[in-house]
Amino acid sequence: MAPYLPPPRLGGGRVISLDANESPFDLPERVRQKFLGRIRRLVFNRYPDGPSTELRRAVGRRLGVPADWIVAGSGSDELIGCLIDAFVPRGGQVVVPDPTFVMYERLARIRGARVVQLPLNESFDLTDAFRNPKLLRGAALWFFAYPNNPTANCFSREILIDICRRAQGVVVVDEAYVDFSGKTFLPLLRRFPNLVILRTFSKALGIALGRVGLAIACPRLTRFLHVVRLPYNLSGLGQALALTTLSESGAIRKNIRTILSERQALLRRLAGWCSDAPSLAACRTDANFVLVRCSAAKKLFEFLRARGILIKTFSETKLRSFVRITVGRPAEMRRLAKALGELEERGCHP
Repeated sequence: MAPYLPPPRLGGGRVISLDANESPFDLPERVRQKFLGRIRRLVFNRYPDGPSTELRRAVGRRLGVPADWIVAGSGSDELIGCLIDAFVPRGGQVVVPDPTFVMYERLARIRGARVVQLPLNESFDLTDAFRNPKLLRGAALWFFAYPNNPTANCFSREILIDICRRAQGVVVVDEAYVDFSGKTFLPLLRRFPNLVILRTFSKALGIALGRVGLAIACPRLTRFLHVVRLPYNLSGLGQALALTTLSESGAIRKNIRTILSERQALLRRLAGWCSDAPSLAACRTDANFVLVRCSAAKKLFEFLRARGILIKTFSETKLRSFVRITVGRPAEMRRLAKALGELEERGCHP
């Protein structure tokens, strides 16, 4: 297995990164100063709070769940690994949709699990193959990104609930983009003791640098996650940054509203562009990004990169004719629109 190497971040203030699904908004100066004030109270020669107690309590108050239902980790990636360590015996089955977030499959294979990849339908939704009785009995762990990355849509809620109800293993619903979809399985945690919900501070909350993730489940499951996680898995700086961000929900809500507004503007722009080009189609989105079918995806990528705009392309066969565009700040989206307009003026459509 080759190393997973994220693309290098290009320097320069004129480069627009619309390729990583991050928030386009950095922390306001007021929040930065508040964070620095919290840092000044840290004791740097001591280890951080191992269970992230204060952070888990703050998140619990925000979400309305007890603190012992929450496990904090160094990003969702660490918690995905912990879930596999805790619930999948070596050689056990892990079920993932195809396509989806690459780290589910990657971390499962690294740990010696057998990965069952089930294709999505033409609308990138779940099929009845996910209700296969043999898998429902035999799979140790199921992963569903909700909304899915890179397709941006929320899967059929009815099928997901049926899987939660019938699966013998643990079902993980990764809600990294919940603030953009408004759809959550959080109220179903008490109904399904095999359900785990993942959340992250890297998307709408805007602190990808801090690498803070959360797993939320009943204590019967979180107890096992605490067994396999490292003793001081989330740095004191990460905890302080997350706590500061949680206290600034007003600024975060404003940023989310802006992203949703810019998402709609992008969809309108793409709809007009696609109407003149049958080879183009923007997929339905519940996230802060849009998947666009594009017969000349690589050419569009190179055209935009030459103008300082980065979008995401894919090497996988089934996604080779797609690009993914993350929603940016208004000024960034205007630059994207100007670049797409330049293509239109040339009479070119990827």
